[in-house]
Order: sequence, then C-alpha cells, then structure tokens
Amino acid sequence: MKKPRHWRAGIACWIGMALAACSGGALAAYPDRPVTMIIPFAVGGPTDLLGRVVAGKMGEILGQQVVVENKPGAGGVIATTALARARPDGYTVLFHEIAATFAIQPLLEPSLPYDVRTDFTPIGLAARGSIFLLVNEALPVKTARELIELARKRPGELSFASAGGIGQLPTHIGPELLRLHQDLDIRHIPYKGTGPALVDVAGGRVSFIMTTGTGSAQGFLDSGKLRPVAVTGASRSPALPQVPTFSEEGVPIPELDEGTAWGLVAPAGVPPAVVSTLSRALLQALDTQEVKRTFATLDIRPTPSTPEQLRALMERERRIWPPLIEKMNIAPN
Repeated sequence: MKKPRHWRAGIACWIGMALAACSGGALAAYPDRPVTMIIPFAVGGPTDLLGRVVAGKMGEILGQQVVVENKPGAGGVIATTALARARPDGYTVLFHEIAATFAIQPLLEPSLPYDVRTDFTPIGLAARGSIFLLVNEALPVKTARELIELARKRPGELSFASAGGIGQLPTHIGPELLRLHQDLDIRHIPYKGTGPALVDVAGGRVSFIMTTGTGSAQGFLDSGKLRPVAVTGASRSPALPQVPTFSEEGVPIPELDEGTAWGLVAPAGVPPAVVSTLSRALLQALDTQEVKRTFATLDIRPTPSTPEQLRALMERERRIWPPLIEKMNIAPN
C-alpha cells in the first residue's frame, strides 16, 4: 500500500532534523566543558606547581576551565592508569615527568596496567629544569663531595627521600645514579610526593633529596632548614649561582645533565583535531610572559614542542635507560 505523500514528507523532515542534531553534536566546538588535568603527585611538589600554572593559562586560552585533580600514589601509576582508562575525547589529560613515566618505570614495574607505547597520545613537552641536591641543615656537609665522603664513613646510615615508589626521576633515580657512580650504601625512603618528602628532609628524618628547581623547597631554603650543595647541568643555576654543579665538585652525573622534563599527554585515540587544539593551547600558554615569569621563580624553563617531538623524546628515553637501570641493579616491584 502506497503511503500518502504528506507522510513521506514528514518522515523525511524528521530524519533531516535528527541528522542535523547529530551533526551539530559531532561538530560541537572543542572544548565545550571543563577539561581535567591529572597531576600524579601530592600538592606542593614541582609537578603540582608547574601543572597548576599551565592549567590556569591553558584554561584562559581554551575558554574552558582546566581543573587540576591530584591523584598521588604508586609512584604515579594510579594517575597514569586513570588517564589510560579515560575516554579519548580530550577532556582528560595528564601532566607528568616524561622519562620516569614513559621509559624508566616500565622497566621496574613489569605488571603496569597500561602500555606506555600504545595507550597514550603525546600533546607536547612543557618544561625542563635542573636538579638540585638538598641536604638537611644538621647534616655536616656543605658540598656534594663532603656528602659522598660522609656516606662512605657511615655506610647504610644516610637516607634519601623520593616522590613515591621506584623509578621516579629525579628523586629516586638521581640518588641511585649517585650511588652507582660513587659506590655508596644509602637508603631509599619513598613518599607520595615531593612536598611531603621535603618536609621530612627539612625535619631531619631523612638526610637528603634530589629535586628539580627550587620552587617547592624555597621556604625551607629561606629558613635554612635545607642546604643546596650541588646542581646538575653544564652551568650553575641563575636562581642559586653560589651552588656548584656536580661536575665542578668532581662528581659528575652526566645522565642528568638535561635535568627533568615534563609534558602533557592524553589517552590513545584522541581525535587529531582535539590534539591540535590542546597542543596550540599549550604552546600559547608557555609563550606568555606570566608563565615564563612564574617558571623562572621556580627555576624551571619553558620547553615547548610539537606532539611529534614529544613522541620522539619518549622513544629516545626508552632507548637510553634500559642499560642504566640494569647497571643500577634496582629490584623491580
């Protein structure tokens, strides 16, 4: 039986309206709601401070708030797992240290619930910073060389704090490299973030820490509770020019000369157009005078990159670290 013409016209109209609605939803401008930036450590550490600066400025550029969500625990694995399981729509990103998460940790955590090669989408590199060796004020040392001599005189007594679990760079891997190069017997005390680790080093419960920049430690440095004794890299830090480099002290750690690198990543499968939007927002944020000034106060330098350049850096780190981790003889979890 042939349907009336007005019936066919009504159906066609309904279909057209449905398609238009679907098309409008699919083409809705990104972002049309707040974006969540996961920070893998507790409040107060370098990663948290930098991530919040970047999130604030990216939110202004995107026209939507970028909400910081701290997910400390398991050396960053809890946060990274949350990202890997998030919807790949660009509304969840992770601000994290690159080498530790995407190169070192997989060597020491055989049962990670994600694959660092396939489960993430690089957005861009954000920052680099030199690594400082900070000691408790009561420790009778004023140089890295004196710290090493003291550790040799008191094997097993000196301890270092890390920002949670094994494989963290620089708080765990830095002292492990120092131990390897100088043949030291020092103890590892893990925390859930650099903030609480600094509190215990300043309080004398732990001997020293290696951390990036000075921002999160500035209060303890100003009060004299922490003493900086060395810094990585080829030249001294503009923030603390009186502090010699490890090379000047005659105890080089060449693997750490480039310092720590942070970047922004998303889950695998994020649409290219969304990746491009996030990448542009990150680049624009890092180029603002506000971000540059804030990073400078933390002794961190903006280091922008494309998603492709960040992916290449991840691959480079995965080639560099396996032989070093084997030499350090760190037992996997």
